Amino acid sequence: MPFGCHFALSRNRLYAIAAILRDYPRDGTWYLGFMIVDAAQRGRGVGRSIYSTVESWAAARGATEIRLAVLEANEAAERFWRSLGFIEYRRVGPDTFKMRSHRRIELSRRLSGATVEGSNK
Repeated sequence: MPFGCHFALSRNRLYAIAAILRDYPRDGTWYLGFMIVDAAQRGRGVGRSIYSTVESWAAARGATEIRLAVLEANEAAERFWRSLGFIEYRRVGPDTFKMRSHRRIELSRRLSGATVEGSNK
């Protein structure tokens, strides 16, 4: 399962990173495993910029859909992804991690305009 990793540097300091899996869980669907932006850089368009780069890179390599998950408790992340056009695919959990119970919201964005399988939208 090939993957891509994108990052942003300023003055030799890493301030954003993203990793994506190709063709997971199926051909054409790519899964954004994580995207992290340094807290000091948030609100400056860095997240949108790095996501745009990742999406363009993936689309040029055959991606037709990008999926990702956010923790239900991370409302800021959910708002961010929805503002980029991601829609809820399903909710998963609760799962226990580090002695805390978490639910994940799985989100999806079609790159070709087709509807998302399993979506109610």
